[in-house]
Amino acid sequence: MTDWLSQSLKFQQQMLDAQQRVLDVGSQMQAASKAVLDAQQAAKRAADANLAAYQAWLRLWGMGPW
Repeated sequence: MTDWLSQSLKFQQQMLDAQQRVLDVGSQMQAASKAVLDAQQAAKRAADANLAAYQAWLRLWGMGPW
């Protein structure tokens, strides 16, 4: 009986350890997703700035409807 109980406790501890690893990986994925989102937003801001600079250059030379 003692052996069954110890094996059951060992299995439950393994399950808890596995669940903790899943939570850790989820947390890491969330951090990585935030980094990707930040990079996408920075790229959009850079593209908007490039467009504004190009339009200003065209206005300087009297070209374009901007």
